Amino acid sequence: MDSARRGAALQEEMELHLAEKAAELEAGGMTAERAQAEARRRFGNVTLKQEESREIWMTRYLSELGQDIRYGWRTMTSNKAFSALAILSLALGIGANTAIYSLMESILMRALPVAEPESLVVLNWTSQPPQNASKEWVHVVHGIQGILWPGDRGALVTGMFPYPAFETLRQETAAFSTLFGYFNGRKHNLAVRGQAVSAATEYVSGEYFRGLAVAPAAGRLIEAEDDRAGAAPVAVISFAASQNRFGGAPAAIGQAILVDNVAFTVIGVTPPEFFGVDPASVPDLYLPLHSSVLVEGPASAQMFGDENFYWLEMMGRLRPGVSMAQAQAVLAPRFRQWVAGTAKSDGERAKLPAMILNPGAAGLGQLRREYSKPLYVLLAMVGLILAITCVNLANLLLARAAARRREMAIRLSLGAGRLRVVRQLLTECVMLASLGGALGVLFAVWGVRWLTFLFSRGREDFTLHAELNWHVLIVTAALSVVCGLVFGLVPAIQSTRPDVIPALKDGRGGAARQRTQHVLVVAQIAMSFLILVAAGLFVQTLDKLHSVQLGYARENILLFSLNARQTGHRDPEIATFYAELRKRFESIPGVSSATLAQSSIISAGHAGKTYRGAMKIGSVAIDGASVMTAGPRFLTTMQIPILAGREIDDRDEQGSKAVAVISERLARTYFPNENPVGQRITLVDDKREVEIVGVSGNLRNGGLKSGDSKAMTVFIAASQASPEGVTYALRTAGDPLRYVTSVHEIVREADASMPVTNVITQAAEIDRTISREVMFARLCTGFAILALLTACVGLYGTMSYNVTRQFGEIGLRMALGAQRGTMVWMVLRRVLLLAAVGLAISVPVTLAATRLVKSLLFGTQPNDPGTMALAGAVLLSAACLAGYGPARRASRIDPLVALRHD
Repeated sequence: MDSARRGAALQEEMELHLAEKAAELEAGGMTAERAQAEARRRFGNVTLKQEESREIWMTRYLSELGQDIRYGWRTMTSNKAFSALAILSLALGIGANTAIYSLMESILMRALPVAEPESLVVLNWTSQPPQNASKEWVHVVHGIQGILWPGDRGALVTGMFPYPAFETLRQETAAFSTLFGYFNGRKHNLAVRGQAVSAATEYVSGEYFRGLAVAPAAGRLIEAEDDRAGAAPVAVISFAASQNRFGGAPAAIGQAILVDNVAFTVIGVTPPEFFGVDPASVPDLYLPLHSSVLVEGPASAQMFGDENFYWLEMMGRLRPGVSMAQAQAVLAPRFRQWVAGTAKSDGERAKLPAMILNPGAAGLGQLRREYSKPLYVLLAMVGLILAITCVNLANLLLARAAARRREMAIRLSLGAGRLRVVRQLLTECVMLASLGGALGVLFAVWGVRWLTFLFSRGREDFTLHAELNWHVLIVTAALSVVCGLVFGLVPAIQSTRPDVIPALKDGRGGAARQRTQHVLVVAQIAMSFLILVAAGLFVQTLDKLHSVQLGYARENILLFSLNARQTGHRDPEIATFYAELRKRFESIPGVSSATLAQSSIISAGHAGKTYRGAMKIGSVAIDGASVMTAGPRFLTTMQIPILAGREIDDRDEQGSKAVAVISERLARTYFPNENPVGQRITLVDDKREVEIVGVSGNLRNGGLKSGDSKAMTVFIAASQASPEGVTYALRTAGDPLRYVTSVHEIVREADASMPVTNVITQAAEIDRTISREVMFARLCTGFAILALLTACVGLYGTMSYNVTRQFGEIGLRMALGAQRGTMVWMVLRRVLLLAAVGLAISVPVTLAATRLVKSLLFGTQPNDPGTMALAGAVLLSAACLAGYGPARRASRIDPLVALRHD
């Protein structure tokens, strides 16, 4: 039954009730006219009774909601400037929050694209670090070495296990339906139809794909029969690789490929959404574990039997009904028993590692660990910006409520309920917020792309791409409604306070509204100060990083890598091959010098990139120095000064006397009173001596933030070290990237099967080490400017409202002789007072909050007084500028007009 028929039926029922009552009174002796009048009197107001009856109808609420929406729309269209400002402000705030949340959802919350990811667990082991351990340290457990990362309660955690432990644990079938292993096999040379590329490779056990419950996009995936010694060499490639190399997944099946000159057959293609188990390392190629013997060489076969070589990572799928705690209770004692059997002394048994299981639904957490804290910091900042926006809109609504005060008073005096009026005002606010949220989604689409670009700029390991899925859109919709209620509730309550008669007389606001506005302005200033300080700290961090002294050239250097061993070159020919290529690179027009090294200087600062064996000078052990292989003219090309002797040059070839160049810091440490040139250094692990032929300037080993500024370096001749792969450095005239085509042509002529990898300029590689800091500085500066502008708009609106409210008082002061400067100071004094109160509240909060970002800073402290003073000065200056407009308007009020208006 629709509302019209219900209304007619209700009217008919009430008329029947009145007729019955009138007949009853008429039977008691009244006349017909008097009986009808008495019946109506006793029944009461018919219209009111109808309204009370409709209270229980749902259609009434829908009808009133429709009325509120239509009235709200008319109000918005009649105040286009205010509505546009409110919608745009909310769109920026909600869009920024949506974009950051979308990125968080993709990096921190999204599960692996596999079936039932919640049943996956990651196997780790943990050991308590020694006292005063650094953030990253080399932990040794009865001969086991591995770089570990911080875990819970100060313990350090790693996921590497020996292969015999894997074989032992997968026999415990009570906990897991499947246990599988894998390890990152770095990049290998992948040749398809004569064309070579560098492909990220992962070695996986036969149960890997079955345990993850991944279905192939074409063909089949690696199975247990493929992962055994002597099995036919097979490979699975990613969907992207099948598209790029074969033109599609079906066309790749059965094709022959070469992996470092070893023949494999493609048997399957992974689905397009599958990226492995680590978002930071997406493989192009999956090979069976035991095929590593074919690719890496016979020496890798020892890994499978070595109980003290920890190299394999493991995940498992829980059996139905088995919890992670139950699985750990089964596996932990078994692992401890096994590892105890590998210990060789009581001391080793006293520090045995303990197994722990962690959720595996989201895969491995390297990328998540790196970006979790920055994302939470950014989310907090955009959350503060949205809070500032809501407070600002609440302030503007309070000011606008003065113009609607008479309207509210008339509605209340005519019998409208206060709750009904509040509901109508909140409907207007939610409509504004909803429109702001809808526009914010459009901003978020652009923002997500921009943030993904900033996060992934210069980083090959950032492979996640955020998108606006239904989870994010639900959060956005909820955020819009909450924002509408937050910024609309206080003005709605203030507007419906039952002081009807004063409002009907003059329509002006009271002191309560003014106090509320001042409180909101103080809150805006306090939150803006916190964002300004954070931005200042990150900008100062970036400035400190840019001022770091590297000790080598930054500009006009082109870097690229080659690996001749992966294409079949062997000693001693490989040294000649590299040397001939260097000479050809140096002959390119515009290249002033070319050299080579085992890696770039920045990469050499990472574990495993330099020689870290024991070194001695006579009987004295060299502590803390690293060895870097370098080709002829390395120091000249990299503009590292030669302080004594000579650098490594063409005479230092394979078979000649082994030589080295040491850094100034090493020379001063171990040869304080003598000339180091001509002295000898013993490389203990290599069982050979090198003669010092020169002393170079010091250089920073590693990146700008993580590098070692006090590093001691020993350069040895690359031709005498037989490196597996090398990195060339070319000093060029002008933009180094202009010479990439020439480099590719020379390499193709020398060996068409050899890919050129890691092509980058020296400046770009240096900047890549601080990409997170650059991103933070830019984003935080933008957020700080947005917060400052929003707070200034709120302050301007509040002061303008106060000037309007005091129009008569200011006119009277002017009539009594007050000067314009006095009026300006009267308004600015209130602005400064509000700003001072906001700063006083914010300073202790800021001191506590900035400690949370200490790990993200470099060269500055979170409580840096200079940064806080600058932020306070900027905020006070902006507040004065925002308040000057209303102050100047107050000083130009005509006393006669003001007194007449008052």
